[in-house]
Amino acid sequence: MNNQVTTHTQSPEKIGYWPFVILMAMIFSLSPFAIDMYLPALPSMATFFDSSIDSIEASVAIYLIFFALGQLLLGALADSMNKAKILLIGLSVFIIASGMIATANTIETLYFWRAIQAFASGSSVVVFALIYHFYGNTNSNQIISYVMACVVVAPMVAPMIGSEVLLMANWQGIFLVLAGFAIITLVTLVTLIPPQKVKAELKPLNVKALASAYKSIFSNRTTMAYIFAGGSAFAGMFAFIAGSPFVYIEYFGVSPTKFSYLVALNAVAMISMNLINARLLKKLDATTKLIVAGGLLAVVGAYLAVVAYLELSLIYVVAGVITYIGLLGLTAANAISAALASAQGNTGLLSGVNGVLQFGLGALSSGVVSISQSIDASTMNYSMAVCSFSTLFFVSYLYINSTPTNLN
Repeated sequence: MNNQVTTHTQSPEKIGYWPFVILMAMIFSLSPFAIDMYLPALPSMATFFDSSIDSIEASVAIYLIFFALGQLLLGALADSMNKAKILLIGLSVFIIASGMIATANTIETLYFWRAIQAFASGSSVVVFALIYHFYGNTNSNQIISYVMACVVVAPMVAPMIGSEVLLMANWQGIFLVLAGFAIITLVTLVTLIPPQKVKAELKPLNVKALASAYKSIFSNRTTMAYIFAGGSAFAGMFAFIAGSPFVYIEYFGVSPTKFSYLVALNAVAMISMNLINARLLKKLDATTKLIVAGGLLAVVGAYLAVVAYLELSLIYVVAGVITYIGLLGLTAANAISAALASAQGNTGLLSGVNGVLQFGLGALSSGVVSISQSIDASTMNYSMAVCSFSTLFFVSYLYINSTPTNLN
């Protein structure tokens, strides 16, 4: 392992363990809030802009595309620039873009500033690299687990917050609240981790060196196995997100209120598993935990396939889904932790590649579910099963070819 990756430039205790964890969670939560908080306002925005709701929904796709681009490009810069400075600039641009969205009078202006907002939010890609910069191999896995446990709450509460803001103000108020949250995050960042505290040895940025770094990551089969294992597991969650409204509400006749409770149970399961990963299993290396979680996930995927084939009742579907989402608490944190440990100094670049592939696989799985003509739970369940078997494939490669104790 390259020494500059594992050497801390500042004692973590001077920052404060929990303030650091909370700050990282705040930064990483910005995008889930930006994606989900304004969803209740889509009809009123369509009325305001005198357009169809489909046109407003396109702003979600625009955000996802530019967020992925932001992660890819800013992740590449993260190994050549000060990581705290990238976050400082990214949060500042996010604040400006959020305010400008609130003043938009045309849908084209909305699209433009939405793209800028998303690209700036891509600066969150340096969170994992920053965690690794301060805490190295020893504690990064634990911190990432805590961050993921906090972040999973954001998509669950964001629409509820958006609905409350919409009742008190209007759709513009939602983006002003987003800007306010980003301002608080920016102030916290500057207070806890001013750029001068992050003085790692940086690599000079040039096209040849960047291409070499990309080649180093993509040619490292173990690193890519980690990324695809985590991404494949997450893709199953996106399949659930795309398919659950039909399966739960239309097919099984669940009320919208009960549906929200069932979704909340998934979040509780994932948070619980993240905390178990961080506290009870912290002495086990990330690769071992990922391999075990991948095997268990495949068992759950097979179970969901059987449930769909036998057309079993709702409770069997819910039990499988909750178990699947819960196991993501083991796969996601451990996959990125182990991948960072194998990155050979390219932590920022790897974080960008991880983010793009994770969103890409998620978009693929949700797209398959969305365009399929569902008549029961089979499309969602089979898609989640395929994702789990894909995860099993990659963790099997890790089991055969990796020595966990050498990586962590």
